[in-house]
Amino acid sequence: FLPHIVIAEHEFLIALDAEFLIKAALDCRITLLRPEQLDQWDSAALAGIDLCLLDVPPDVTHVAARIQRLIDARVPLLFTTVGGVDASGVEGFEVIPVAKKPYDGEAIMALIKGRLRPAPQPPEATDQN
Repeated sequence: FLPHIVIAEHEFLIALDAEFLIKAALDCRITLLRPEQLDQWDSAALAGIDLCLLDVPPDVTHVAARIQRLIDARVPLLFTTVGGVDASGVEGFEVIPVAKKPYDGEAIMALIKGRLRPAPQPPEATDQN
């Protein structure tokens, strides 16, 4: 089982930076895309995401529906921003941690490991005796 991490970022070079940091520390599959592309993913595709790093603007008003859709689909989220979002979180979504750009490798990996969906456990072997 390789966890699937989606990096939904407006800036390609920042997405590549995040991908590099994650791949150096974690064996996983990574998909890079622009945040608005997530709006096209159906519920089955969203269910396959083990963590989404989602770029959020300082004013989340116009992306609140996207965020709520991901929450409703039970996608583990980690917000990323360069903007005015402070350490207390994104208004209305304060429980989701925020990673500041440019990334500090150790700090972002600690956040990622804390938010990553746990690997599915194999079914318990039943004793046939």
